[in-house]
Amino acid sequence: MKARSPRRAPRTLGGIAAGAVVALTLAACAQPVPTPDPEASPATPPPVLTEAQDLAVLEEVGSVLEASVAENDPDLLAPRVTGPALDIRTSQLKVAADRDEEALVTALPTEVQQLVVPTTQTWPRTSYAVSVQPEDLQSPRLMVFEQAGARDPYKLWGWVRLFPSTTLPSFADPSIGSDAVGPDDESLALSPADAVAQYVDVLNLGEDSEYDEDFGADPFRTFLEEYAEVQNDALEPADGSMTMTFEAVSDEPVRAVRTADGGALVVARLTSREARTAEEDAEISPATETERSLFGDRDPTNELNVRYIDVVALYVPPADSDELMQAVGSEHVATAVSTG
Repeated sequence: MKARSPRRAPRTLGGIAAGAVVALTLAACAQPVPTPDPEASPATPPPVLTEAQDLAVLEEVGSVLEASVAENDPDLLAPRVTGPALDIRTSQLKVAADRDEEALVTALPTEVQQLVVPTTQTWPRTSYAVSVQPEDLQSPRLMVFEQAGARDPYKLWGWVRLFPSTTLPSFADPSIGSDAVGPDDESLALSPADAVAQYVDVLNLGEDSEYDEDFGADPFRTFLEEYAEVQNDALEPADGSMTMTFEAVSDEPVRAVRTADGGALVVARLTSREARTAEEDAEISPATETERSLFGDRDPTNELNVRYIDVVALYVPPADSDELMQAVGSEHVATAVSTG
């Protein structure tokens, strides 16, 4: 008889599974697992508004401004106006209605010649626009718009009348966008907050201010000097005088945006108080249509106080510049009149 061949051991499921693991391992080594390859983030954040979006904001704000004048209704302003712009416009509309004189409301064209678009990735966000020249041949307006939060609309926050013959600094193209500048930024000749504080000191003290030589001459300061001279001349026969005091608004941070040369355009809200006094038996009456409306039917006394809301715009050069700081525009609007 032939010898029988030994029987092969049966293949087990465990052996097949081990072979499969080896095969899968080899396959994995042959084809590396893909890794994410995201595009690099841009060094400079992109603008948060397109020009078309910015123009749409202007159109919406313009519609609200026009409607509030046409209907003599300050309540229409709130959806698209805030900050000092809301306070000034509300007062002007009431005065215009009281005196039946629409010209007492500042013209604010929303057709613009320049846009300054923000790149700010957080909130609040601020954008700027320079209007065309109004029909009454007044100077163009620099308008400031602000978006408080992601779901909020942009609102008109403030404006200034640019001084005649003023040349604004250059800004980045709207397709690139301009960076916001913080109130304590140290890349400038002076931080925005300190620049405003020093300008307030110059408004109060004139040539006696220690900061007078750090600012170029400007029409607002010239107006205040000439106005004070006229008022004091008028009050002198009654042994009277006039003083004007300016203050920065501590709970209203300055707004600032980077200029193309590395400087900044700074816009700030101020308040001011004009105090006219005369001898005890004298009577000082309101002098303008706005003052008469705000004063109402009260009896005049030997004291008259006029309170103003002010908005000023300053150019602050970069830290390595020899240029002076320069006011480029202002708005000075009486909003309250009282005696004593």
